[in-house]
Amino acid sequence: MNTSSASLRLAACLIGIALALSACSRQTAQEKGTEMATEKLDIATGVGDALQTKGAAAGESVAAGVGTVIKGLERGVLKSGREIVADKSLQAAGLSITRVQEAAPGDKPTHGFDAYVIASAPAAGTLRMLAFDALGKEIGRASVKVELGADASSYLSFPLAPQVSLGLVSKVAFAFQAADKPGA
Repeated sequence: MNTSSASLRLAACLIGIALALSACSRQTAQEKGTEMATEKLDIATGVGDALQTKGAAAGESVAAGVGTVIKGLERGVLKSGREIVADKSLQAAGLSITRVQEAAPGDKPTHGFDAYVIASAPAAGTLRMLAFDALGKEIGRASVKVELGADASSYLSFPLAPQVSLGLVSKVAFAFQAADKPGA
């Protein structure tokens, strides 16, 4: 046998083996699709089983993390809130204001702000609030009567005209005028 025919036979055998190894699967497209879908469903079932056994702990961990994020957001919003400026008249009357927020809905709709006022001494008179925008321009004002005992506190509502856009208020300033004492 000559070497060229042996080489041809070897090449033919190798081509035959290669064709046999690369031959298409005998499965139909539908059978392949069913097999793939079954595998994906088995994965989903495994995930479901894992969630049933460990899901409560994972959910608790996620909820705790979300709670921490929300608390951080609340602190950030409070820090970036409206600037509160108190006139010297408040300190002289024993008053301080620690928080200003948009008025909460109540018995009657109020467009304005609620201020948390703390009295270290009895105080009676009028508390005036001025609202300023980011450019320092006054855009609203309101006055309310105050009558607080020593070591008392209260939210006081300062109604503003509906034209005042509360979102534009960046600073609120307060001044106190004591009530005239009878016989003075």
